[in-house]
Amino acid sequence: MPKRSVSSDRVYKSRLPFAQATIAGDFMFVCCVGADLQGKYATGDARRQTQQCIDNIKALLEEAGASLKDVVKCTVYVTDRAYWEPMNEVYFANFAEEPPHRVSCIVNGLGSPDCLVEIDATAYLGKAV
Repeated sequence: MPKRSVSSDRVYKSRLPFAQATIAGDFMFVCCVGADLQGKYATGDARRQTQQCIDNIKALLEEAGASLKDVVKCTVYVTDRAYWEPMNEVYFANFAEEPPHRVSCIVNGLGSPDCLVEIDATAYLGKAV
């Protein structure tokens, strides 16, 4: 199955060797943290980091001609139970119409000590049958 990487100038590009997003067949796989274009996190603010994650996902989806409405599954990682409600408020405000299937995890840590939230999203780009 052919696959291709997708990137956006609107999303921080990590120096790590992985794609910002990948399209494989009719699916697009995106994983974003709450870092702005300069790679800075909103320290201690799960709401702002969640919104930045979603804005980053949205920018990558738009590069592929898709939108948040095409997201069928998300996995959300938070580093503290205290971030659960703030993350949920922002998450459901962005996916209010028809929230995708979701898995949520509280983890011991993410790639940076300043990273509080990470969202992995899968979008379906094909035609519905």
